[in-house]
Amino acid sequence: MDKTSTAVGRLLSSGLTRRNFLRAVAGTAAATSTVALVGCGGSSDDGAAGGENIIRFGIAKPDASFDTQTTSTTIGVSENVTEALYELDPSTNEVKPLIAKSLPTVSEDGLTYEIELNEGIKFHDGSTLTADDVKFTFTRLVSINAEADSFQKIEGFDALAAGETDELTGLTVQDDTHLTFKLTEPHSSFLRLLCQFYANIYPKAAVEEVGDDWGIATGPDWTTYFGSGPFRIAENDGMTFVRLEAFEDYHAGKPAIDAVEINYVSDDSTLMNMYVNGDLDVVFVPKALIEQYRNDETVSAEIVNYTPCATQFVNLNLNGDEFKDQRVREALSLAINRAELCDTVLSGAAQPCSSFLPPTVNGYDPSLEVFAYDPAKAKELLAEAKVENLTFDFPVRQRDETVALVLQANWKEIGVTANVSVIEDEDWSTKRGNGEITATTVTWSSTSNVGIEFMGSFFLSSESSKRSSFYNSEEFDKLANAAKTATDLDEADDLTRQADYQLTHVDYGTIPVDWPQNPYALKPGFEGLEVLVDFHFKNVTKA
Repeated sequence: MDKTSTAVGRLLSSGLTRRNFLRAVAGTAAATSTVALVGCGGSSDDGAAGGENIIRFGIAKPDASFDTQTTSTTIGVSENVTEALYELDPSTNEVKPLIAKSLPTVSEDGLTYEIELNEGIKFHDGSTLTADDVKFTFTRLVSINAEADSFQKIEGFDALAAGETDELTGLTVQDDTHLTFKLTEPHSSFLRLLCQFYANIYPKAAVEEVGDDWGIATGPDWTTYFGSGPFRIAENDGMTFVRLEAFEDYHAGKPAIDAVEINYVSDDSTLMNMYVNGDLDVVFVPKALIEQYRNDETVSAEIVNYTPCATQFVNLNLNGDEFKDQRVREALSLAINRAELCDTVLSGAAQPCSSFLPPTVNGYDPSLEVFAYDPAKAKELLAEAKVENLTFDFPVRQRDETVALVLQANWKEIGVTANVSVIEDEDWSTKRGNGEITATTVTWSSTSNVGIEFMGSFFLSSESSKRSSFYNSEEFDKLANAAKTATDLDEADDLTRQADYQLTHVDYGTIPVDWPQNPYALKPGFEGLEVLVDFHFKNVTKA
């Protein structure tokens, strides 16, 4: 998810308002942490208009609907306007009740989840959220085949997803505040998945009335996208600017910040100029400019490293002869100087991998050390495998070319030739889906922070054939499926760690390289900003 944006705070003295200037610039200009920063900020003004407390956020326009059931690229808006039954605490990764009154009552066999909702939660139109809205939301999610795979263990999923029925039988409503999920088998990740933004609860009546326009919400007509979240859409010009205003009747109390102003522009340099000049309060720092601004005394102290649930790795097609031998795969891993790559080419905005799962997810193993860099041993393994002059094609997308060239150079040192080429994103996706790519780089990301879901969705034998991997390990499948169906979360996490080790340290079925970071800059004076891929503004206060 490319989290960049733009805006400039110059020429304001010419008579243009800041907002109109931002729009003019936007029209012409060519992804777990909690932060508490207090102090006085350089050239930043008070971010207030008419006495309002405002936080101003810059981001590239995602060109997507706000509807989280149909897109995962919306940033800044959706997760502050709508909300799920539960939420993940960004600091602890623990599940907390949100729309739900408490954690669910789970049956001993792990198949039944009884949930009680808080009474009197209001949607932004003043209507009351009920269990019928919850059932409608999950029925719609499955029927439109969005992120529905996460909930395939709900009874009746298959029939609804196939269009054979319009009923999700595994979700029953007892009354306005009580509902029950029934699963076909235990699913250790189920509660955590209920926290995800694609499971945010929608108002049934409004969505049915709006139809296909749900999620557009342009102009002053916020009625085409709203929820029960801490902010409501007050203004959206559809191109350059969105204003969110605090919801007076928010069930957890009106947010301290009166408004969030989101400015859409696409030029990286303009974005950072805007931040430096004090016309934005928070931005993701563009990767190409990280080193520059880490060395800029006016910004460096305000940069925060956020590590999302993401892993960049080398995906090997195990159907081909090139990588059949495990020793070859291990040799390719040993040849990579991950620390140097992260420190130099990636400007410190990445951590060298020690496993597939990053530190932000359940099932991460903190006891493992970074994958070894040992070209001499790599050469020994190739010699043992009787492999000489190994050559393979290495097509990548434009965004991954620099990393690919570094890997190419690392492998050249052990006598391996990777023929790097750049192909269009659509071509890359099609070929990868068809199993036609021999090797490439992939950045796999997730908002679930659930290790086994994150890893299993790529490397289970039922999934890997769809992604030009074809990794097929009975042991990995056994461990991963056991983790999915475990009723004890600690057991699930332990099984997940074992599955990761099998994948990356025994089979070398893939080659993890780095865990990308999304550094962002936040002006001093703001407290309580939470980040879980997206910015969450409901607890923000301003000194």
